[in-house]
Amino acid sequence: MRTIEPWVKAAARPGVFFVLGAVTVVFLAVFMAVLVPAVKLASGAPPPDVVLLQTPADFFAWLRAGGSEVRRLYGLFLVADSFYPVVYVLFLGAWLWRLEPQGRLWWLPVWAAAADYLENLTHALLLYAYPAEPTWLAALALVATPVKWALIALSLLAVLGRTLARR
Repeated sequence: MRTIEPWVKAAARPGVFFVLGAVTVVFLAVFMAVLVPAVKLASGAPPPDVVLLQTPADFFAWLRAGGSEVRRLYGLFLVADSFYPVVYVLFLGAWLWRLEPQGRLWWLPVWAAAADYLENLTHALLLYAYPAEPTWLAALALVATPVKWALIALSLLAVLGRTLARR
């Protein structure tokens, strides 16, 4: 955490913070308006990154049913998603830092990003391993997804709670 803290503090500076906020919103808009619908259109289901509860069997059925086009699109999705955690960890971490300097809540989005990277890495390895279906690896990815979303939700609730506490 000590190596990340200076980055979060620097991101909390007003100009940087607002640019990061804009970049976060743009990333989110591109994901939700372009990437997720493209994968869903090709496969008939959303990418596993946005499905909270899924089994390895569900994941492998989705991967098989989508064919090579879904695997290609999802690979591109994962490339884009390798940048987004850095953006949202700096933005949410900086926001929490601004609300509570020296506080302990800024680390929540850091752990969310760690879960996101674990999810992305395991999904990339699963794409690489295809047509093999290592269930243990899929299970790891499918545990990381709800953990990521829970930590993002806690980060947003912490922002809301700290904002309300300041009023």
